[in-house]
Amino acid sequence: MRIKVLGCYGGQLLGFRLTSLLVNDSILLDAGAPTHALSLEEQHGIRHICLSHTHLDHIKDIAFLADNRSLKRLGDSAGSSDNRTITVHSLAENNRVLKQHFFNDLIWPDFTQIPNREDAILRLTDIEPESPFDIDGVRITAIRVNHPVPCTGFLLDRGGKQVIYTADTGNTDRIWQIANAQPNLKAIIMDCSFPNAYQHLADISGHLTPNGMMKDLKKLEQLGSMPVYLYHMKPESLNIMAAEVEALDVPHLRMLTQVDELLI
Repeated sequence: MRIKVLGCYGGQLLGFRLTSLLVNDSILLDAGAPTHALSLEEQHGIRHICLSHTHLDHIKDIAFLADNRSLKRLGDSAGSSDNRTITVHSLAENNRVLKQHFFNDLIWPDFTQIPNREDAILRLTDIEPESPFDIDGVRITAIRVNHPVPCTGFLLDRGGKQVIYTADTGNTDRIWQIANAQPNLKAIIMDCSFPNAYQHLADISGHLTPNGMMKDLKKLEQLGSMPVYLYHMKPESLNIMAAEVEALDVPHLRMLTQVDELLI
């Protein structure tokens, strides 16, 4: 399993891209940055988006991916037959929000109906928490986490190796129970958004500080023996957070960067 970091930040500034991870070239975990990070041909390889929740920094580029895919269909013979549809896999309540408030022909064209319902650019597929589904050779399980809107992390399993992506979350329990039950867990990708001085803001917004992150990491039985990658850092406080994470002195714990590519 290859996971390419397209964006890993919880804010957008020059040089800092929002959250999006590309799995094996065809599956996105959230969609904050793919059109910023990928060529049109690379975008055309995307067939699935596993969407954790509907906050703008995670859905923004679904709109532009859909627009680019429609132009690709028109302008290229390969585009007319291959990868016609991008399927968004998310909770039913999230898909309803996308339809009512995003792809509603007011904020953005409804690409679930373009060019027509039978051959649409986007397909919204409802998923159930803790009910695995298989896409492009990867088994994926959504796991509810603690955020102000409905949100799931994801367990990815390919070839008997597992990775956990917590998505945006405050302190939570279930995802750690599932992590500890995996026979061959290889990595954790975990929210850590604010410096410790902003603990109250982290609490009310459903995110973690280094101290809060450490509280949850202690629930991981393999802590210190496997890589833990942090994401969703706010660019404005990145240096402060880097120092606070380093001070925790946890083996194999580090912040993601936009040039990272993880081979699992």
